[in-house]
Amino acid sequence: MKLNKKGYMLVEIILASALAFGLAFFIIDLVIRLKNKNDDLLVETLITTDKTIITNKLMSYAKSETKNFDCNKLTITDNTVKYKDEVIDIITDYANVGELSCSTSNGKVSINIPLSVPQMPDKDHDITFDYKYEIGDLTAPTCNITVSDTTITATFKDNDGGSGIKGDTTKKATINGANDYTFTAEDNAGNSKSCSVKVIGTTSSSTYTCKTSCVDNECYELVCNGGKYICDDPTGQTAYLNESSCTGAGYRWYFYCNQGYTKKLKNTPCSSGWSYSNEACYKYEQSNCPDSTIVTTDTTYYCDSKYTKISDSYCYIKTE
Repeated sequence: MKLNKKGYMLVEIILASALAFGLAFFIIDLVIRLKNKNDDLLVETLITTDKTIITNKLMSYAKSETKNFDCNKLTITDNTVKYKDEVIDIITDYANVGELSCSTSNGKVSINIPLSVPQMPDKDHDITFDYKYEIGDLTAPTCNITVSDTTITATFKDNDGGSGIKGDTTKKATINGANDYTFTAEDNAGNSKSCSVKVIGTTSSSTYTCKTSCVDNECYELVCNGGKYICDDPTGQTAYLNESSCTGAGYRWYFYCNQGYTKKLKNTPCSSGWSYSNEACYKYEQSNCPDSTIVTTDTTYYCDSKYTKISDSYCYIKTE
């Protein structure tokens, strides 16, 4: 079907309307985005201005009052920040003010005012102020501990350009039992440092060498050097190799050793599990020695994996 002129005109009107609506939506969205961006920039500018005013004012108070700066006189009511009775600044209503923290220690004023902005929740807007009104040594000394035999040595060192250690820089203690040994030093500015050593007893395990003697030559036997069989006559006579004289009742054959005996070590002179050496039987690396005599004791002393062994008596760990 072919469109006539009215049909073409209708299509053009529909297309033009669609384009017009799309363009209008785009323009409206762009305007909204620009407005939101402008709002964010406005809030950012207000917050930055407040932070600058408050920081500058706090700096002037800290410089003028030095050690007399009083945290108790710094207050925030709603969004109004005051020091004493003087208003420092009224923070923009776009920001929520959190709990104020203020301290004066170690020659420094430290202030934090938490700020949160609901429309920019991911940004950090806190006001942080630090001012050192005393120039001096604020760093504590360092401590190094060594252990040798029964002596613990703690060596203290001040920081470069520091005020120096008050008293001895090296302190020692003698280990006289399981205990905590603590050392403390202070520099001339009052900064202190402590370090310590925890000493515990070792754990031990022992093995033994057991010995049992060959009493009455029980490890040996007598061996005949040479001889022959003879017949024992109950009448007292002895017949050599005369079978007829050994046939009556009471007669017996026995071996007659006529060349003497030799003392000889038995093939198995000791009971099972024992070893023979130097007229005695031994067992080695035993947990105990029942029914025998302990000849030697081999004791091993050890520490838990976290500790270092000092001696057979003690282990230590640094706890500084």
